[in-house]
Amino acid sequence: MSSAVFPDDIIVEILSWLTVNPLVKMKCVSKSWNTLISDPNFIKTHLSRSARHSQSYIVSYTNSNKDSEDSFIPFSISGLLENLSINLPDDTYYRLIDKDCCHVVGCCNGLVCLLGHSLTEDNGVDEMWLRIWNPATRTISNKLGYPRDDDKIYEWKSWQFTFGYVNSTDTYKVVALHPGSDMTTKVHVLSFGNNIWKNIQTIPARLLQLFSCNNNRLYAGVHLDCTINWLAINCNDNPAILFVIISLNLATETYTQFQPPPDSLEELSRTWVCSVTESRARPGVCVLKDSLCFYHDFEKTELVIWKMTKFGDENSWTQFLRFSYHSLQMNLKNGFLIFNLYENGDTLVCANHRQDLAYLYNWRNNRVVKTGVNQMICWFSVNHYVESLVPTS
Repeated sequence: MSSAVFPDDIIVEILSWLTVNPLVKMKCVSKSWNTLISDPNFIKTHLSRSARHSQSYIVSYTNSNKDSEDSFIPFSISGLLENLSINLPDDTYYRLIDKDCCHVVGCCNGLVCLLGHSLTEDNGVDEMWLRIWNPATRTISNKLGYPRDDDKIYEWKSWQFTFGYVNSTDTYKVVALHPGSDMTTKVHVLSFGNNIWKNIQTIPARLLQLFSCNNNRLYAGVHLDCTINWLAINCNDNPAILFVIISLNLATETYTQFQPPPDSLEELSRTWVCSVTESRARPGVCVLKDSLCFYHDFEKTELVIWKMTKFGDENSWTQFLRFSYHSLQMNLKNGFLIFNLYENGDTLVCANHRQDLAYLYNWRNNRVVKTGVNQMICWFSVNHYVESLVPTS
């Protein structure tokens, strides 16, 4: 009996549904399979199908005398709901220090952007670099350059970085932020491929991410389509508008700004002024249900989430969710909260700035689950991750 032979298009269809690990091994089957699995069109098809089964990632940290050492941990929300904790992997491969890096900048299409630096004898920074890593294929780029200003490196902790992707040009970019004068923000953009930093127009607002230089995960920019979005302190002459949302278009490298929901402005002013001395949650932006969302405290009892139904149109804000701290059994007596709202299916992961616990809230059945406390987990870093074949160079 002759062996059955599948047509090429059927083989491509079958392979495109497989996970990364067997596909990497299948490159050794033949030259034609190696060419197919390495083909950019196949990689895009595989990525689109892998995205349907997306995971999450989180960062764990180990305190040392000099600095923290991070590890990158892929996990599933469904597994977290069952176990209520995340087990640190035994595989040391996920430790960033082994990649000559110390922090995760961000993750996009299965690629993880890492930040590293070397120190001088007096604990100053001698050099900074970025690397692109694909945990699934276990490949990593060479060290990429770092931004400078007048040939001098700023104090490294004053730099904040965000990682993003431009669909139209299939380009990955890093945005570097640094405080400018008079409450402005200097912006530099690195496009991978040319490894050249480009200075773009200064933003006339101070991004809140730069107010938290000791932890670049707080108020980090959120990626939506080809834009990065931040909450910022307004520096114009209108005292009624304390906050603005800055949106940077990665394709054009230009920014726009729009106001939070009008119904939130009065509460926002009260929240920002009082949260230093009172137990209130700080406002922020996030992406839920593929839409830009804005959330804020209401009278120290509820968290209100607004959704921008038409991106960029500040008149399209609609209230999306509203839930009480009491329903989530959140204790605000120990000071203000800074949330990281992350959505997976119908489950919302709420992590606070203390980084030792998180709440899983299913808004369809109103079920709340509190995770086990794990001091090794930085809950605030939870974000989307999907395994992919995307190359690192």
